[in-house]
Amino acid sequence: MLKTLNQNMLGLDHPFKVIAPIAAKYGFRAIYATKQMLEDRALAREAAAIIADSGLSWGMMPLPANFCHWELDDGDFRRALEILRRWADAARVLGISRAADILWPCSTREFDENFQWTLNRIRAVNDILRENGIAYGLEFLGSHELRRLAEHEFVHSLSGALALAKAAGSGVGIVFDVFQWYTSQDGAMDDVLLMEQEIERLVAVHVSDGMLGRSFDQQRDIERRLPGVTGVIDAKAVLARFRSHPCSALYMVEPFDIWRAKLGAMEAEDAVRAVSEALARVE
Repeated sequence: MLKTLNQNMLGLDHPFKVIAPIAAKYGFRAIYATKQMLEDRALAREAAAIIADSGLSWGMMPLPANFCHWELDDGDFRRALEILRRWADAARVLGISRAADILWPCSTREFDENFQWTLNRIRAVNDILRENGIAYGLEFLGSHELRRLAEHEFVHSLSGALALAKAAGSGVGIVFDVFQWYTSQDGAMDDVLLMEQEIERLVAVHVSDGMLGRSFDQQRDIERRLPGVTGVIDAKAVLARFRSHPCSALYMVEPFDIWRAKLGAMEAEDAVRAVSEALARVE
C-alpha cells in the first residue's frame, strides 16, 4: 500500500513545487493531482517533472462532479461526463491510474429505483475511466446524519457498495473510509473481513478518528480527528489487516474539521510533518 498525501482535501493550498518535495521528505510515496493540472498542459508537464524529481507517484485524479448525488440532474451529468472525458485523457497522459466517487446513503428515489439509477451512472463513468486505464473506487458513507439528508435511505455499508461495484463491471473498486465503516457498523470487523476477501478491489483507505463522548451513531461526518488521537476508531487494526495482503491501494489521512482548518493555516513543512506523524500512529 502507498502512503499518500491528499493535499487538496487537507486544505494545503501550497504550490505543488513546494508541497511535493516535502511530501517525499516525510515518506509519502504518492500525492494527488489538481483539477488545474488536468486542464492546463503546461502545468501538467511541470507537475510531471516535479513528480519525477521527487520520486513520487500519483494519487487520484479529481472528478468534475459527484456523479451519484441525487441532485445532479441528467443534463449536468452529461456535461460532467464530457469534462471527465477530457480530464481522464489528461490523467492517462500523466500516468494517473485511480479515481474515486461517493455513494450517497440516501436519495429522493426509493431503494430499488435508486440502485438502478446509480448503477447506470457508475457504468457510464467507469466506461470513460476504464478506456484510460483508471480504476474507479466507490466510497460508501455510513454516517447516520448523512442517511437523513433525503427521504429514502440507500446503500451505507461495504456490502452494498460491493454489490454496486460488482454489478457495474470490470474496473470498479472500493474506497474504504474507517470513519464511515465505524459509523456504519459500530466498528464491527465483519466489513474488514469482507474487504480482505475482495482486497483486489481496494483502491484507497481513508484514516481518521472519532470524537470522544459520542456513540457510533452520534458521530458527525464533518467533525473528525487525526488518526490515533482519541482511540475511538481502531484505524491501526484495520490498516494492518489490509497491509498484510499484497495490495497497491493508497492510504491517507482524512480528518475534516477542525484539523483541516488547522493544517491549512500551517507552513507547508509543518503541515506535512503533522500528517506524516498522524499516519505513523496507525501504520
